[in-house]
Amino acid sequence: MEIRLLRYFAAVAEARSFTRAAETLGISQPTLSHQIRKLESDLGTMLFERAARNVTLTSAGATFKPFCDRTLKELDSGVLAISDLQGLMRGTLRMAVFHSFANSGLGPVFAQFALLHPGVKVEARMLSRVDMERELIGGRLDLAIAYISEDTEHIVAEKLFDEELVLVVGSRNRLATGNRLPMRRIVDFPLVLLTPEFAARQFLERFFTSRHLQPRVTIEMNAVDPILAVVRHSDLATVVSEGAVGATDGIRVVRLFDPAPRRGLAVLWPRGGYRSAAALRLSEMIRATYGRGQRKPRAGRRTAEAERVGV
Repeated sequence: MEIRLLRYFAAVAEARSFTRAAETLGISQPTLSHQIRKLESDLGTMLFERAARNVTLTSAGATFKPFCDRTLKELDSGVLAISDLQGLMRGTLRMAVFHSFANSGLGPVFAQFALLHPGVKVEARMLSRVDMERELIGGRLDLAIAYISEDTEHIVAEKLFDEELVLVVGSRNRLATGNRLPMRRIVDFPLVLLTPEFAARQFLERFFTSRHLQPRVTIEMNAVDPILAVVRHSDLATVVSEGAVGATDGIRVVRLFDPAPRRGLAVLWPRGGYRSAAALRLSEMIRATYGRGQRKPRAGRRTAEAERVGV
């Protein structure tokens, strides 16, 4: 059985469309359809149910898919291992980052990595924690950067540092009269928070419950930047990781205490998966920039090494 046919099968199963899969693979749809029919002939069974608007796996296809995914994952790991053995830094590094990445200190690290290792193409996507785990386990990501709670059966989390969550208010908000606020006062502020499917929101809900607090959630949104825009132009407030704040025009950061909520940022790896030289190098650069137990650099602040290479 040809490896190429397995890649074609995986692409169609992922896209649930022959048209979209063909575009991703860079081949024509008739060619892809013909190759899938050849694979089905080799296996002696139908792998897909073809409908006018949708393509779904048959029971045989669903049974075959995890074996196909593992085979392709092992093959790709073998190719990377050979490249690493030869001292080469090339190929594609697939990773995911948390949704407040744009306001984090990771941008300069990525730019620096690209300058130092031009043979490696980096594909980075903003994903939720649930999607990160699914993509890591499925072999479609090499690593991820996320706010985490603990290891799981399939994921290894290597902690970078703990970051405080802070109260963010508009610069003219009359309720926030100082730079620090005891946590019990959070109930005084009408809040704009992330929607419940986000791990950050779930963390906050658990934290509030543990302190017997019932804050007033007035608006829910599924991205941090729109939340900050609402806060900037209203008397509403939000609670976010310090690193998500970014530019401070029109807003104020108020530190919470008694206690201060903290979340850990970590590099996530698939448990037992192969770690390529490129993935390890990027994780080393991220760790050097952040530093274990150290406060994250503000967005826009360049690291010393980035200064040297002109990032």
